[in-house]
Amino acid sequence: MARTPQDITDAELNVLNLLWQNGRSTVRFLTDTLYPGGSGAHYATVQKLLERLENKKFIKRDRKPWPHLFESKVDRQELI
Repeated sequence: MARTPQDITDAELNVLNLLWQNGRSTVRFLTDTLYPGGSGAHYATVQKLLERLENKKFIKRDRKPWPHLFESKVDRQELI
């Protein structure tokens, strides 16, 4: 089933853009890149965004390594 741009928020798209650019990434890397010098609240925000993207089936989480790694399940063209 094709997805529409409305399926994703701007904040979620920012996370996906980082995953497309950098590949598999940790929450810490994503937080530090999106919010340089950010706080614990920023870390929690990115965690929530990742959780929402995972629930929407846009990303997947590798739970084997610690910290967990996240990667996109869709590419840019597929989303557009």
